[in-house]
Amino acid sequence: MRKVNYYLWLQKALGEGAANSGQIFEVFSSAEEVFRATEVERRISGVFTAEQIERLNKVDVEDSYKIMEDCAAAGVDILTPLDDDYPENLLNIPDYPLALFVKGDLDVLKRKIPISIVGTRKPAPRSIASTQELSKALSKCGFVVISGGALGIDTAAHTGAISVGEETIAVLGCGHSFKYLRTNEPLRDVIATNGATISEYPPHTEAFKWNFPIRNRIISGISVGTVVVEGEKKSGSLITAKHATYQNRDVFAFPSEELGALSEGCDELIRDGATPVTMPFDVIGEYLSTYADKIKIDESVDLSLDLLSLNLQRTSFDNQVKKIVIRHEEMERERAERRKPIKRELTVSASKEAKEVYAIFERDPISIKEIADSLVMPTNSMLGALTELELLGFIELLSNTKYTVK
Repeated sequence: MRKVNYYLWLQKALGEGAANSGQIFEVFSSAEEVFRATEVERRISGVFTAEQIERLNKVDVEDSYKIMEDCAAAGVDILTPLDDDYPENLLNIPDYPLALFVKGDLDVLKRKIPISIVGTRKPAPRSIASTQELSKALSKCGFVVISGGALGIDTAAHTGAISVGEETIAVLGCGHSFKYLRTNEPLRDVIATNGATISEYPPHTEAFKWNFPIRNRIISGISVGTVVVEGEKKSGSLITAKHATYQNRDVFAFPSEELGALSEGCDELIRDGATPVTMPFDVIGEYLSTYADKIKIDESVDLSLDLLSLNLQRTSFDNQVKKIVIRHEEMERERAERRKPIKRELTVSASKEAKEVYAIFERDPISIKEIADSLVMPTNSMLGALTELELLGFIELLSNTKYTVK
């Protein structure tokens, strides 16, 4: 059994967003040590509640294999706090995730300064325009924009970054395989190939309403600061800002009255000490000395642009999003056309299962569901055969979670 199995087991037992995840490893050296501890040792450690101890006893570590299978099928990587690619900023919050499910590449977090932009799903038109321009400016000057992958301000934040050829990261409130907000599903696919989508929830987890406040601590925790563009007093955006404050992160907010948005929450944040944002430099200037090595001022960026005077027609914004998605799909097709892989004869050293799976690759690329539908083979055997073929260099997994001959 691998180390990742124990972290998946522990996260399932404690539940996502467990407030004591960091405290546990001040007492235990690893998730495996927690697993091997007796009930008495868990009780006297003082880091678990009675309910958690009961769940630790009930949850079967073997369940972790099903999660790993689901991740393999969905093209999702699993990161634990032991992995180098696990976001460093998250380890500084007390309730950091014990497992993260990632589609894409988080290397951008090492190269750029993570900043989150959040707000309502039904923003005023000028809030959309302001968000996009801020996201563009930050992305071109050494920041990576983090948001929630949802409609409204989230979409404006992500598309702003993508439109200038930069990466962005979406933190989901459900599993990668759950069809949440279908209208934004194509955009999330784009994000996964221009940065990453991440979640604390296994692939098939539904989008329950209580997932999102839990998710919001990751958005703020992974970032050095959170910008709230538009949000009511009891909105999810304000919850993210409160997480940021608790995590000792910076909080920024657009003055709502000047913006003309129905957003009393932003004014409340500013009264409580958040930095008002009226131009890109209000955010960038906060980090000039701390991150001098990462901030690259792009001459094409107007740092004094009046973000509160912008406007944008809703239809224009919708067309922008469609163009981004269509261009992404065209690039994927062009990539497939350029490759035009030729199926080679399979080496005799391959297993029987690998040969059966490889025989399916007459149409290319092919999804794991199509492979499964074409075979009479246990899922474990099929996944093992796919892994074997990848290791042998005969197939590879594409960004759209389909396999192709190599």
